[in-house]
Amino acid sequence: MASATNIKEPLTIQQVPTPELQHYEIRVRIEWVVSAPLDVYQVDAGLMAQFPQSLGDSGVGTVVAAGPGLKRLQVGDRVLGFFFHNEKEKGQQVYVPSGISMPAAATVPTNVSTAHLALTEKLKLELPWPRPSGFSPRNPDGPIVIWGGGSSVGQYAIQLLHHWGYKNVIATASPQHHEKLKVYGSQHVVDYREPNVVNSILEIVNKSKLSAPVRAFDCVSSKSGSLQHLAKIASLPGSIVAAVLSVVLQSPSDPAGVQLSADVEREVSWAPGVEFHSIVSYTFETNPFLKDHLLSDIIPSLLASGSLEPNKYREIEGASLLQRASTALDVMRTGAVSGERLVWKVWTAEEYPKFS
Repeated sequence: MASATNIKEPLTIQQVPTPELQHYEIRVRIEWVVSAPLDVYQVDAGLMAQFPQSLGDSGVGTVVAAGPGLKRLQVGDRVLGFFFHNEKEKGQQVYVPSGISMPAAATVPTNVSTAHLALTEKLKLELPWPRPSGFSPRNPDGPIVIWGGGSSVGQYAIQLLHHWGYKNVIATASPQHHEKLKVYGSQHVVDYREPNVVNSILEIVNKSKLSAPVRAFDCVSSKSGSLQHLAKIASLPGSIVAAVLSVVLQSPSDPAGVQLSADVEREVSWAPGVEFHSIVSYTFETNPFLKDHLLSDIIPSLLASGSLEPNKYREIEGASLLQRASTALDVMRTGAVSGERLVWKVWTAEEYPKFS
């Protein structure tokens, strides 16, 4: 596996023992993974890292062995997973629906889980499962701001909201993503680089429903680039803001290096009566229903029905696993990835024939 040995140290390849399978366990040969900002934060800032730290929290592969008692999965099944438990068991796996390529499927589990958690647990929006026939949310026209709509998490959040009938989604994104986000279900899309972006969004909110509390999901979590703006937009009592951790004080592309904060409350000034929440993706498991249904039922069903479209992706190539992992990390550090996810091969038959 690709591993970081310490803060800002080059990646290495770490060999680890293959554990014996226990009841209800499967062994998956991971073939594709995606790179994420968390990889950079772990390597460059030590965020939630215990060195040596293996990287990657989403992957797609093939079941190569099944332990006793397992009925749902079998050898040869293609599965996608959200990996976060520990080095031995960093995964919850579900089927890859037919018609979806393995690299595209790798873009799905972590960020759909993050979006679903933010919308339901933090913003208190209704996403009942299974969706009842003819379902309409109690307030379908309430303003919902998705800051960073062109990001992976943002794209999935907009699609989820559209599927459940929310009609007043206001997204921010760079202009090249506007049309796609409108197709996904965003009623309004605003360029986040506009000098008057806050006023533009407030005009939309006030036209849609005067003095309406706002639900806002910050998929970027930049102190100066998003949170400070959202504090002005979601200023009425009853508004709720959810932000993905960590808050970026300085981006990885800054010459001084990345600086992060885990304190959404203290990084900006919030108006009285506004709720704000930080989001740690894997905490969806604290909700018993989501733990049992989100990865195993909800996500694959939405993919199979076409209600969720996987992210656009860019394949990172290289002669070896280490080279691909290192190149992907360097590209993420530039901050230039927009509207797509970086995917790369972990296993190839040429490099690791013993796992064929």
